[in-house]
Amino acid sequence: MFLVAHRGFRGPGRENRMIDFIDALKSCKGVEFDIRLTKDKKIIIFHDHNLKRIGNVNKTVKSLTFEEIKNIDFFKNNPENIPPLFIEDFINKISNKYEFINVEIKPNKNTKEEFELIKNALELLRKKTRAEIVVSSFGNEALKFISKLDANKFKKGYLTEYVKKVDFSLIKKFDYLHPYVGNLKSHDSLKYVEKINLPLNVWTFKNDKDVEIINLKYGKYLNSLISDKKDLRINFK
Repeated sequence: MFLVAHRGFRGPGRENRMIDFIDALKSCKGVEFDIRLTKDKKIIIFHDHNLKRIGNVNKTVKSLTFEEIKNIDFFKNNPENIPPLFIEDFINKISNKYEFINVEIKPNKNTKEEFELIKNALELLRKKTRAEIVVSSFGNEALKFISKLDANKFKKGYLTEYVKKVDFSLIKKFDYLHPYVGNLKSHDSLKYVEKINLPLNVWTFKNDKDVEIINLKYGKYLNSLISDKKDLRINFK
């Protein structure tokens, strides 16, 4: 069981930035982040569908080019918050520093061409790092795409907020279940986890108490703890 930096250890005003990914390496060798495409097909590391929360502009990421995003006032005034480019920034500059990389594909009605661009980027990531690479998503089309990736190169993570709602036929093609910590605390979740019978990469931990609860209930299934908290307790020996 090991620690994974959720969006580079998300906190107020900081997430999914290169400085976060660099800083996270001081605490652990595992990282999780989100990717999505801009209008001009650049793959950026950014969680939200639009730029309202981070960017102060109510426009979708997919409606703007990367240059247009960089020229939003918020990013011009806070250049460290400009969304990193998946290839040029993360893959080329820092991917080889990590031992575990969880790439979450955000559901965004991606076309066949866009999935091909994502696949090519993942192949480049595979060449650049020796890390275990886990590709995950909530979206049904993205999950189908992930299920067809080369099993010799990538591990496949099935993201879900509710374990009882997984597609039990599709999840057979996956290596990990990525469940929400809040749902795992519900009384009936254990029977579904036992039925699925996959190692767990659980998101998102914010306190040690939840770790104690989840470890007690699901200890034998736990692979990693995806956390906002850098000093999360992970040793229960």
